[in-house]
Amino acid sequence: MEYKLSPSNLNLLEDCPRCFWLSMVMKIKRPSGPMSSIPIKMDSIIKNYFNKYRELGELPPMIHGQITGRLAIDMPKTLTFTEENGITLWGRPDDYFEMSDKSIVAFDHKTASKPPVNVHSSYKVQLNVYSYLLKMMGYKTTNKAYLAYYYPDNCDLHKGMPFCCTVIEVETNQTIVKDLLSKAINVLNQSIPASGENCEFCKWNKELTKF
Repeated sequence: MEYKLSPSNLNLLEDCPRCFWLSMVMKIKRPSGPMSSIPIKMDSIIKNYFNKYRELGELPPMIHGQITGRLAIDMPKTLTFTEENGITLWGRPDDYFEMSDKSIVAFDHKTASKPPVNVHSSYKVQLNVYSYLLKMMGYKTTNKAYLAYYYPDNCDLHKGMPFCCTVIEVETNQTIVKDLLSKAINVLNQSIPASGENCEFCKWNKELTKF
C-alpha cells in the first residue's frame, strides 16, 4: 500500500505509533475539537502582507534586521518527494527565503501569546521535513530554516492591537527525517503497535474499555 506522509503525520508517529497506525492504515483518526478561526485569519493577513512586499522586491518592515536575503519567487506551494519504499513525503511551507548564496530555505509563520523561549519539537520536525524536501527536489538549500512568531503587544485596545514579530533561525537535520521515514514504514508494515508512553488518547480508550 502507498502512503502519503506530512510533517503532522510524522509528529503523530513520534507522539504515538498506535494512533499513527490507526490513522494511516485503518483511517481512524483522533477526535478533534472546534478550531479557532483567529489563527486562520491571521495566516491570511500575514501571507497577503508578505506577498505585497514580494511584488515590490522588498523585505517586509516587520522583519527588517532579523533576516538577510530576499523573499523567494516562483516556488511551489507544496513540496513532495516519493521514496524508494513507496512512501510519498509532502509539506507546505508558508514561504521561502532566497539567501545571499542563492540557496532556498523554508520560512514559516506562527502566532503566539508572547515571544518564544524555545522552538517546539513539532515545529522542528516540520522544518526538518521542508529542508529535506527542498534537497530531494533538487533545490540548492542549506541546513537551516526560519520561524517568524507573531504576538500581540500591550495596548489601549480601542486604538487597535499592535503585533510584534520575532524571527528565529532553526538548524535543520535531514538525517532525522530519514530515520522517521524508516520508523514509519516499519510501523505501517506491522500489526497494530503499542501506544506511546504519554498518549492521552490511548489512556482514555484504555480506561473506557474497563466499563
